[in-house]
Amino acid sequence: MKVTVFQFEGTPEELDASQILKELTDQRGGAAPVVTERDPDGAMLPARIPGVADEGQETVRQLLGRSPAPGLFVRFLEETTRWDNVGVYGIKRKNALPEAPLDYSRYLRLRRQGSQFGGFAYVYAEYSTINLRLNYSQQQLETLGIKSARTLTTGHREYRVSVDLTDETSLADALQLAELAYHAT
Repeated sequence: MKVTVFQFEGTPEELDASQILKELTDQRGGAAPVVTERDPDGAMLPARIPGVADEGQETVRQLLGRSPAPGLFVRFLEETTRWDNVGVYGIKRKNALPEAPLDYSRYLRLRRQGSQFGGFAYVYAEYSTINLRLNYSQQQLETLGIKSARTLTTGHREYRVSVDLTDETSLADALQLAELAYHAT
């Protein structure tokens, strides 16, 4: 039997407001997530990166170690992997042998299983950047009230909207746009 002990520091008000602490102590929600380390902003990261296969866990964790917003990136994955039939995949390199494992070192593909399209989002753990399968103009984004997204002028024409996760607003914008891309695929 292995026992892990956590120590939480903060005022009673801070501890009461902590979503992670609520999840750890919630007995109704089943097994609590295991928290192993803090990101540079002090947020707790889960022991397993949501949706990432075992073969990619260590690689993605290393990339998150260099990320400007690893906690926001993990929260993005936590939310999107709750959606019906969403899978997180590494990339099969062009010259890879058929039995070669997927590559998790550059980006991950979020795909709606059963969809005839590719991924609805390509996410970069190292940069906390989300590229979405949306071909929107900057004006269309502004009409939606999205302020933190930008349109790309290069790359595949279907993936022209990108969000850098920097704060709660950018996370909310990324999730709103990801849901639009999810439903479009």
